[in-house]
Formats: sequence, structure tokens, C-alpha cells
Amino acid sequence: MENKEKSKKLPPPKGWLVAGSHPAKYDMAIFTDFSHSGKQCAQIRAKEPNIDGFGTLMQTIDACGYTGSRIQLTGFIKSSELVDWAGLWMRVDADSQIVGFDNMQNRAIKGDSDWTQYSVVLDVPDNSSKISFGALLSGSGCIWLDDFDLKIVGQDLAPTDTSWQYRSCGISYQNIEPTNLDFKQGLRPSNSDSAINSAPVGWFKQKSGEGNFELELSDLHDDAEQVAAVLKVDGANWGALLQAVQARQYVGKRIMLSGSIKTDTPKGNATLFLRADAGRQLTVCHDYMEGRELKGTNDWSNHACVIDIPEGSDNIYIGGVLNGDGIAWFKDFTLQEVSKDIATTGKYGGLDKRKTSAKAAQKLDQPMQPTNLDFEGGSYQSKVKAHCMPVGLPIGWIASGSNPKEFKMCIDGSTKYAGSKCAMIKALKETAEFGTLMQMVNADFALGKNMRLSAHIKSENAGSAALWMRIDGANGEILGFDNMQGNPITDTTDWNYYECVLHVPLTAKSIAFGVLLGGKGSIWISKVALEQAPDDAEITGTISAAQAQQVPINMSFEEG
Repeated sequence: MENKEKSKKLPPPKGWLVAGSHPAKYDMAIFTDFSHSGKQCAQIRAKEPNIDGFGTLMQTIDACGYTGSRIQLTGFIKSSELVDWAGLWMRVDADSQIVGFDNMQNRAIKGDSDWTQYSVVLDVPDNSSKISFGALLSGSGCIWLDDFDLKIVGQDLAPTDTSWQYRSCGISYQNIEPTNLDFKQGLRPSNSDSAINSAPVGWFKQKSGEGNFELELSDLHDDAEQVAAVLKVDGANWGALLQAVQARQYVGKRIMLSGSIKTDTPKGNATLFLRADAGRQLTVCHDYMEGRELKGTNDWSNHACVIDIPEGSDNIYIGGVLNGDGIAWFKDFTLQEVSKDIATTGKYGGLDKRKTSAKAAQKLDQPMQPTNLDFEGGSYQSKVKAHCMPVGLPIGWIASGSNPKEFKMCIDGSTKYAGSKCAMIKALKETAEFGTLMQMVNADFALGKNMRLSAHIKSENAGSAALWMRIDGANGEILGFDNMQGNPITDTTDWNYYECVLHVPLTAKSIAFGVLLGGKGSIWISKVALEQAPDDAEITGTISAAQAQQVPINMSFEEG
């Protein structure tokens, strides 16, 4: 009887989804022998002694109730015989882009442990569409989960986002509004190697190059009520004290950053820093005080940068920069709206001067149709032209995933199935993350239809690969989803045909689709097609509109 129970396929807890690189190799279900509180908890248990991959219990919810806030996921986890690691995880998505992520891999749960509460903290930018969260087990062993909670917290609780170094200038530390501009709230504690630790509350620090960069706060002897930030560079290219602020209240307006600077920089210079970004990857207007830098030794003097904030901007960076060796003091920062009678400063401070206006408009418009599905349209050849697009990435496609930096995604002209080129995704090392080549298009051309995504895929030593498609509503809710969860591509296979079929409701806003690889190995993709399927075609999706969640449910697992 015991063996029969172990082999029986048990359903996941109500409201939770089974996912991961190898979900079929784990039992993920309600557990009633013990719990942290109540009568039961959830369990993720490996079925095999050696698993090269991970399984996760997860939920995905609409972000609308949390946008503009900082949120904390907490949960109690107990572990037994973990060969690799386990952890809580949470991800914030803005349509096709990951804007926040932490899976506790830098502070992982290992071995055997009793019930312990763990925490993940992320910011939810204004344009966020979805929040996904859960617990994962990598490798063999067993974990038990109980008493999860997701709540809005204050700005005093530091984010744990581990993806900030892969994105532009600390976007994960974005504040809803300017914070602690007079530095009187003091410094954050130093308890890890992070951009915000030992930085003033609400601020983060950056440096470029080898050498030292120090940051401290100093009371001004001539005015006990004032506090200055002191930047010291010795051997590094530059050091910066920056703050990221949501652009929402300033869009369509002209703003001024002002501040006082004092310098002792025999080999360098100091400047204010003001920049507006659209899409988190595109600088549209900025002023770094080029040509107005403070060089040498200077007593306190007031300075200002004035720029426009274009439609579509979602982030503003403010702060001060010390270029080269020396010391610079900054105080009395203010950020305010000004009239259009006040001229913009810098070469690219104004809307009529910005060098990326065409790209900004293109970035903000969602494509109406899929493009370059046969990969014959070539690849991006310059990081400058494509801004953040890796060299070799197929034109029209996006490199995304839980950590796309751990995968090479490019055109491959040496491996062919149909035509002269195909696309390749290759894991640079074995990892618990996944990478995906994807597109997101406007759903108008497919409304009310069944749509079939198909492709031919070849694999080599693949951990887990799949074709996937998702239908999103106007508010970011998931109306349909399929990622071949029940039949992923693993190990080494020759070219095979795969497809996903989903219905596109009349309320759909966009269609996202692509191919993903998790864990290890390589895959090649050819003959991708997104086309209408017959009305009687079998729908392969694993999430329907009825299952889309607006809020977390069954966080204590007492609902079964």
C-alpha cells in the first residue's frame, strides 16, 4: 500500500501551479503528517536520488494591486536531505520584461533545517503586469512549505533583488517619489555586498573600474542641521551616488535637479546626474553637466540640470558623480517641476535635442505582427544600435527568462533545417535558471480565433526545453498559457515538430510566444510559425481565463 501511495500522482495545492525545469521528477502536493501551523502544509519531494534540475510550486497574480509599492513574500520552510539547494522566489514582470527577481540562490537553504521563516523583497514598478512567486527545490531532497504571505511594506525594508547588476543603473531600487534628498535619514546598514548597503536611505551607489570608492555622510560644521554626502575615489574610473524615481508624476513636464557641490579633485571632476529612461533600457533625455564639470578644488557652489520627461518615460535617475581620483561633497538636492520658459541644459536635455527619439517611439509601440520567424532577417550586429540587444540576437526577437545572461541566444548559420539559418539557445553553464527567445505582439490580428504556434526544434544535452505561448488581457491578466509542461524536450533529440494551440478571446491585448531552455545544453529552432488554427483544433493551454488570479490564495495550504 505504501508503494502505491508513493507512485500515485497527487494534485498540487488549490491555487498553486506545478512548474520548474523538471516538474515531473517531483511530488508537489498537500502534506498532512505535520505542519508549521494548522492541520497541513505543502511538500515538494524529489522522486529520484539524482536530479539535474528543479521543481517549484508557484502562483502568478495580477500586479495591479501592488504597482508603485515595495512588496515582501514570506514563508516558512523546513528541509531534509537537500543535495543542492532550495529557496523562496519571486519575479515581477512588465509584459515581456523581468523588472524584479530573487530566488534566494545567494542565501540558499541547504541540507537539513527546521521550520524557518524566509523573506524576499522586491519593488513593483508602475508598468508591472504580473507577479509570480513560490518555492523551489533544486536537486534531490524534500522541503515543506507553510504560512506564506505577500504584503506591501515600507521603503525602509531593503529589496533583495539579485538581478540589479544585469539591468540599467539599479532600476530595482526605484522609489515612488524623491526620498531622503537631505540625507537626514542616515545610511542603510552594511550587511551584504549590495548597491544599497552603506548608502543613504533611498539611494544606491555605483562605481566603474578597479580601485576604491567610498561613500559616507558628514555633518557640516558650519550648520549642524545640514548633512552632506561625501564621495571618495582612489583608483576607480568613477563613483556615483544615485537615486531612481518613478517618472509617473513628471511625464510630459520639464524638471530641474539642483544641488550644491564642493570638490577637492586634482585629477578628476564632479557633476550632477539627471536622466530619464523609457522602457528601462532606453535613455531619452539626460544632462550629466558635460562641459560644466567642477574640476580641481572648489568651495560650495550651486548647480542645476534641466531636462524634459517624454511620454513613455518610466524612470528618472538623480544624483552626483565623481569622475577620477579625489573627494566631492554633495548637499541640498531638490527635484521639482519647472515651466517651459526655463531652458533645458546639456546636449540632450530637451525633447527637440534627444538623440534617441525615434527609438523611444519604436520601443513604446507593440509590434502588430510577428517578425523574422524564419530567422532569415539576420541578427543585431551592434550593441549600440540595438542598445541592450546582444550581438547575434535575431532581429525582432527578445532575449528574456529568469536570467538570460546565463544563455547565449543567437543566429546559427552552421546548423540548418529549413533555409540558411536557424536560432540557437545555449546554456553557458549548468544553472537553475532559464532563458527564452521571445516576441510579444498586439493581439488585434488574432481576436476571437484559435492560434497555433509551431516550430521545429533540435536539442543536445538539454535540461528542459519547450515551445511556449501566452495570451494577456488589457490589465496583464493571463487569458491562456501553454509551455509544454507535461512533455518538455530533454536530453538529445533530432529535429522534431512541436506546437501550442490557444484561443485568443476578444478581450486579449497581446500575444507573447517563444522557445525556452532551462538548466543546461543547447537547442536549435527553425520554421517558427504563428497562424490561425481551425475552430475545432484541440486547445493545449494549461491556464484558462477562469484560472487567472487577481490575488494570492491558499497561502497557508489549509484549503487543500
